[in-house]
Amino acid sequence: MSLSRRRILAGGLATATLGVAAPAAARDADDAARTFMGLTGAPGMSVALARDGRVRFARAWGRTGPEGARLTPGHRLRIASLSKPITAAAIMTLAERGRIGMGDRIFGPGSWLGETYGAASPWAREITVEHLLSHTGGGWTNDGTDPTMRIDGLGRDRMIARALADIPLTARPGTRQQYSNLGYVLLGRVIEVATGEAYETWVRRELLEPSGAGDMRIGDRTPARDESGYVSISGGPPHQHDQRRLGAAGGWTATPTELLRLLARIDGFVGVPDSLHANTTRSMATVPYPGADFGHGWQVDGDDTWWHTGILPGTAAFLCRTAGGYAFAALANLGGPYTDTVEKLQRAAWAMARAQPGWRL
Repeated sequence: MSLSRRRILAGGLATATLGVAAPAAARDADDAARTFMGLTGAPGMSVALARDGRVRFARAWGRTGPEGARLTPGHRLRIASLSKPITAAAIMTLAERGRIGMGDRIFGPGSWLGETYGAASPWAREITVEHLLSHTGGGWTNDGTDPTMRIDGLGRDRMIARALADIPLTARPGTRQQYSNLGYVLLGRVIEVATGEAYETWVRRELLEPSGAGDMRIGDRTPARDESGYVSISGGPPHQHDQRRLGAAGGWTATPTELLRLLARIDGFVGVPDSLHANTTRSMATVPYPGADFGHGWQVDGDDTWWHTGILPGTAAFLCRTAGGYAFAALANLGGPYTDTVEKLQRAAWAMARAQPGWRL
């Protein structure tokens, strides 16, 4: 048993709460947090729950690290691939403003990135914005060949050039869904070319600040003062991967409350006015062909539940919106690839949501 887990179980949970929770629901939330942290050894976790676009409960348990300070709902944590719905919403915003087209090509003459990163293969010259949004770009998938995880020591632009030159596509764009971190890194570059600004600067001003989530930041190798520390259980040290290079695919840090504030502006519900048109919001959760798992920014199921998960060494993340108007975000400061940490985090978040009085999920 890890030191952090022994301290949690022996010393009880250090908790901090925003808002008022019914006593029974608070106890059930504590039980779910205790179970998650006991099973995983996570030093801490932070959860927020919303109904009809408004945050009703936000609570943090544990510590910022095995020997860290008490974790609070105001601590930011890395959100890993929960960054992708943010990038998708930014692309959709620019599309509504007529500045980006879904059919616009990424590489080759007349495209967004042209030959900035070298000559692209014939298949790569067919990749469009829509392909990247829906993970149907044809390759650079989330496996042992993933260039965002594999090509260390290079900045973002050199990494893109190396991937384009050395890692061929495995399918023609549009024919197969293959989850791709690099695809969303490329969408971040498209946003920069379309706006003439840094990705983080534009997204914070145009998308996050109007949503009440303007304190979100792209992370760095060293956690910021208001950010949690991290404990890795697989995949190398917690800061092995450069957050700024991951950027649009996995670089953001946030609190669960900030994630739910943003989600309320792109969830398709009427409780809080959306920043996107209804058909645009729906397209983010529409799969590119029957049987696909991902839409254009969200993973979806037949019950019209939208969600996304995130995993990095030291990070587990979960964001969900149900058809009934409920939403929850859960972040933990422990994780690693090829573990079940995210699945356990999801179970804890669902248990906390189901415990809320009057909530029918």
